[in-house]
Amino acid sequence: MGLRDLFTPKITAKASDTNVATKTADGITLKIAQEFKDRSRKDVQKWRQAILAAEKPDDPRWFMMQDLIDNLLIDAHLASVIGIRKSATLNHRFYVIDKKTSEKLDEQSDLFNKKWFYDFVDYALDAIARKYAVMQLFRDGDSVKIDLIPYRNVCPQLNRIYNEVSGSNFIDYSVVPNVIEVLHSSPFGLINDVAANVIMKTNLMQSNAEFSERFGMPLITATTANRADVPRIETGLKSLGEAGTGVLPTGADIKVHALANAGNPEKVYLEPAQFHDKQVSKRFLGSTTIIDEGANRAQTQVHIETLDDKISLDDKRMISFVINDKLFPILQSFGFPINNETMQFQFDETEDLTLTEQWKITYEALNRYDLDEEEVRKTFNLPITGVKQQNLPGGFSANFQ
Repeated sequence: MGLRDLFTPKITAKASDTNVATKTADGITLKIAQEFKDRSRKDVQKWRQAILAAEKPDDPRWFMMQDLIDNLLIDAHLASVIGIRKSATLNHRFYVIDKKTSEKLDEQSDLFNKKWFYDFVDYALDAIARKYAVMQLFRDGDSVKIDLIPYRNVCPQLNRIYNEVSGSNFIDYSVVPNVIEVLHSSPFGLINDVAANVIMKTNLMQSNAEFSERFGMPLITATTANRADVPRIETGLKSLGEAGTGVLPTGADIKVHALANAGNPEKVYLEPAQFHDKQVSKRFLGSTTIIDEGANRAQTQVHIETLDDKISLDDKRMISFVINDKLFPILQSFGFPINNETMQFQFDETEDLTLTEQWKITYEALNRYDLDEEEVRKTFNLPITGVKQQNLPGGFSANFQ
């Protein structure tokens, strides 16, 4: 099946779906036209236009919203808070278990402990900020190849991937068996909630840059009673530059006007910009102290726990649903040793405990049970080489009494 066949409109039973393309297992990204992406400076009006286009009842299009998001992600603060939130999930230990016995399955866990799976979770977490992420998966030997469908070509309401963002030909990705859609519950993704803040902050920083360009260097004027000296004085003033030296005619009166603090630019530009940064931090991290300055260690620790125990917990739950309900069946169809009926992916809940808390639980358990010394060694990174021979009952556990 070629490119022309893939996006040729097909008439179906639904009168409203006259442009649905035929089902394909080929690489969808290869059939998407390369188009110009709007990189122009965004304002609040363009943001509102993007919302209207994305929620249009009869023909929703998301390319304006996704181009806006790409532009906003240039902001270092926004990119930073998104990275911190994603890392709270990406850096969490995980494994595959047997549903009945809750036993860890090493072979299946090792399959996921590879770069392709890290990329998959990374893309899936982007749906929190962007509203959705659509991926097509292929088996690549003992690994998996992931094609991320361009966000701007996707319409999540109608399950469509458009060949051209403004065109009429599309694929219904809901009927393509190796495609996974990750959909966040927010109307337009979390970035939309802070889009106005980032746009206004960008405008403030641009205005501050213009102010610095105009008034950062002091204004220097010269007066003279001799009109014939004006060209020489003008040339001399231009030669001053940043060096602050120049040759001027005798009698020229030089004045330096310090305007750098005129209008209090810090209050006008910089403090409002910091306010918008704090709004972004609150939306993504639940607080401002994790990334911003001015907080003590105790406050920061409390807010980190909020991120790990509440916000990140919700993100991990969403990812677990996607993996168990959508990724497992596809991997099973690829021939990998995965059974979505008997196996389950889960994040390691013990990581929420400190090492001291884990050791306390382990020590108390040793008083009643014989534990696997290999698991103790791996959990606490202890160089256990064997069990001491002592005249104490209890086997391995007796050495900890």
